[in-house]
Amino acid sequence: MTARLALLGCGWVADMHTRAAATAGLTVAGVANHRLETAERFASEHGIERVTTDWRALVSAPDVDIVVVCTPNALHAEQSIAALEAGKHVFCEKPMATTVADAEAMLDAAARHDRLLLVMHPWRHHEAVIAVRDAIAAGELGRVVRTHGYGVHADWGPGGWFTDPALAGGGALVDMGIHAIDTARFLLGEPQPRRVLASIRTAHGDYAVDDDGIVLIEWESGARSVVEAGWWQPHLGGHEADTEVYGSTGYRRIWAREQPPGYVHCDVTLFVAQLRDAMAQVSAWQPGTPSPRNGLEALRICELAYASAGVGTRHAG
Repeated sequence: MTARLALLGCGWVADMHTRAAATAGLTVAGVANHRLETAERFASEHGIERVTTDWRALVSAPDVDIVVVCTPNALHAEQSIAALEAGKHVFCEKPMATTVADAEAMLDAAARHDRLLLVMHPWRHHEAVIAVRDAIAAGELGRVVRTHGYGVHADWGPGGWFTDPALAGGGALVDMGIHAIDTARFLLGEPQPRRVLASIRTAHGDYAVDDDGIVLIEWESGARSVVEAGWWQPHLGGHEADTEVYGSTGYRRIWAREQPPGYVHCDVTLFVAQLRDAMAQVSAWQPGTPSPRNGLEALRICELAYASAGVGTRHAG
């Protein structure tokens, strides 16, 4: 499918999407950012002709087919809804929004304007994750009893808007833990949670969001998932979105904890696979078909976890 993309934001993840688009043979028609000089530099690096601070004008442009939302989390709902209202399909970065209510409004807008809204959870598109999902579905591990997933940065953590509760809506849980939550749901066949318990706190940094959390999810199937979320951890128990699966007759882990020298866990090839899958969904999409809800459900579990821990999604305990 030939499509022209508009990019909102020009940070690290926008760079990955742009490089993936080039590999997939797609055109980024324009980029919008609140700092013009930053957008101009980004556009120059990637050969993007149109640069603007007016994101509303860009998403309304008649030569744009798909809008890719890579801005701070608090902007996802407003920008996605505006793009859907302009008749564009939307690829929105995770987390889908800062509240479940906003995420539901995004899905309502997609249905109302008959467009496709996809939330970018990239690990669903990794061949190693898909292989474990398929093994579970084939019954190779028996009945799944428990999973243990990881969404952790070791010896590192983000700054800037990621640590601003008004812009991020939360800390390490919505930044990193949500990867492990969505991966667990994907592996298990998209179950709904029956109960969510969590202990979440700020342990490593001086900011108003969480950087250390443990979440326990009891699924409707009877399986349970433990998810670790964190920044600045002194030890990495598993790569981002790595998940151990304990079945009644077997065990699988997505990735070995130790990898060869030079191994890069999250590179542009992951984003290429994600973009190609997203474009395939756009090509196969039929008017009236609802958008997937996995982004909403992952965010809902985060919101339930924050509530269980006694903290709001916009601040740490």
